[in-house]
Amino acid sequence: MTDTLTKLPAALAKFQAEHHAAGRDGKGNYGTYTTLAGALAAVQPACAYGLCHTQTIQPISDDLMVLRTTLMHESGESISSELPLPIRQEGGRGNAMQALGSALTYARRYGLLGIYGLAGDDDDGEAAPAPAPAKKAAPAPAAAKPQPKAPTPKAATPKPSPAADVQPPMDDAERQEILQVLKSLMTGNRSAFDAFVTEYRATFNVPETVKLSDHLQERQHGDFAQQFFASLPQA
Repeated sequence: MTDTLTKLPAALAKFQAEHHAAGRDGKGNYGTYTTLAGALAAVQPACAYGLCHTQTIQPISDDLMVLRTTLMHESGESISSELPLPIRQEGGRGNAMQALGSALTYARRYGLLGIYGLAGDDDDGEAAPAPAPAKKAAPAPAAAKPQPKAPTPKAATPKPSPAADVQPPMDDAERQEILQVLKSLMTGNRSAFDAFVTEYRATFNVPETVKLSDHLQERQHGDFAQQFFASLPQA
């Protein structure tokens, strides 16, 4: 990072005054998301303010590499943000390069959104997921057999139970990406990993006896993780 920053913050402020979100241009099994191409398109207007960026990778061990996102200004000022990524796939199953490419694509798009200060969607009034339809209550017990010639009593009309606030599940591919990033944080940036665990348990009221990898299932869990990764301190 440049020691003294004057031109870059001014240019970035002008860019952010006009651009605050990337938009969701990709569609998964359980909703939309910002693709790498969408993130690149969202930051491209920053060139008009004298801003540009690079994203480079640097191996630091046999099992770990670092993605460095550098935001530069035409004056020569710059800031950088680093995110560790695992090189090898756990257990050695599947296509290692494909898994690495998926994790790198995930890290690149959130590195871009984070350093430019952009959100991953552009609809501030986006509605929350609709609640699931109310389940019908079990039918009332059959009335006692009436006496001869007496009218048969009608069973009480059951009232529907209130709808449960059901959250949609997270896309499995994104869940695996998040777990990979958390694993890399655990080995390469322990303080950030511990901060994630603390904030996650507090936000979703997860007891210490429950593993985070088992609890991380819903769409809202994925959104929390993505926002946390994008807000990691810049180097």
